[in-house]
Amino acid sequence: MTAPPTSSPAPCRRIAVDAMGGDHAPRAVVEGVLLALDRVPGVEVTLVGNQDVVSATLRDLGGSLSPRLALVHASQTLEMAENPVAGLRAKPDSSISRVMVEVHEGRAAAAFSAGNTGGAVAAATLHLDRIRGVKRPGIAIPLPTLKGTCLLIDGGANLNCKPVHLFHYAHMAAAYAQAVLGVAEPRVAILNIGEEEQKGTSLVKQTAGMLRESGLRYVGNVEGHAVFQGAADVVVCDGFVGNIVLKTVEGLAESMFTLIGGAVKEVSRNQPSAAGALREVLSGLKARTDYASYGGAPLLGFEGVVLIGHGRSSPEAVASAVRVASELVHQDANRRIREAVRAQRIPVAGAEPE
Repeated sequence: MTAPPTSSPAPCRRIAVDAMGGDHAPRAVVEGVLLALDRVPGVEVTLVGNQDVVSATLRDLGGSLSPRLALVHASQTLEMAENPVAGLRAKPDSSISRVMVEVHEGRAAAAFSAGNTGGAVAAATLHLDRIRGVKRPGIAIPLPTLKGTCLLIDGGANLNCKPVHLFHYAHMAAAYAQAVLGVAEPRVAILNIGEEEQKGTSLVKQTAGMLRESGLRYVGNVEGHAVFQGAADVVVCDGFVGNIVLKTVEGLAESMFTLIGGAVKEVSRNQPSAAGALREVLSGLKARTDYASYGGAPLLGFEGVVLIGHGRSSPEAVASAVRVASELVHQDANRRIREAVRAQRIPVAGAEPE
């Protein structure tokens, strides 16, 4: 008799969350995970961190372990100000490393940390396999524009980029935009000090030459102001520039909302009804531009979903990150990125100098 066919195991959809990562950890992280469990149907989470501390925080928030919420002990924490590489060597059982191990060993499909960004990148590099052909990982920052969402890559994973790295970033982010954002043919641009081809550093000029022959929908150089006008769906730059852009935009947005809020208060003294309408508009605009609504930025280039959160992540931001990670796993985004990368014939790692 022929043996009945055996069903293959269901793919893992659990999210490993660094409970000790972030300025407000572990409370903000644990609270955010509890929100996500309440809001996202079927999502499963593993909190990774000091068992005593996380358990006490969970009890204080009225939560408990369940089939959907597990806890993995990590005896060490990589602090925000620590050197990423030296810190990981000195703390092999850090929570930021253990979330990556959970993904690598198949107990989780995605990892999220709002901790030390360099530490998250280093831990992923240490414990996860890179997608074949990709030399350096890149952080893709989702930015709101007048025409939708733009991915700025790299947001700080690689400060010393070479043309081949930016070339890979363009392909990965374009594939991500297709698979996740639903952009059929993403427009790819390079962040530069001018639109003219002769402007920019040697890094920018060499990358431009590669992208013109890449098969991507390359639209040339864009200046900083054009990013937020929606001139491109993917904007490529090195991690040093990208991180400065990100922090500058965050600071500007916070300052502008503070100034506008003050102006609304002035109006409310004389025109209460008008002030109410202004507050409603301002609230909607702030929600659209708030980093908490995006949750985290994907670290592209690894086998496995990795999301990096803002160090100041609130419970809402953590909940959003868990939701986004769950969506990426559900959509099998990494496989789609891998296939798109392979189809673009990116040079195999090692075939040219890094």
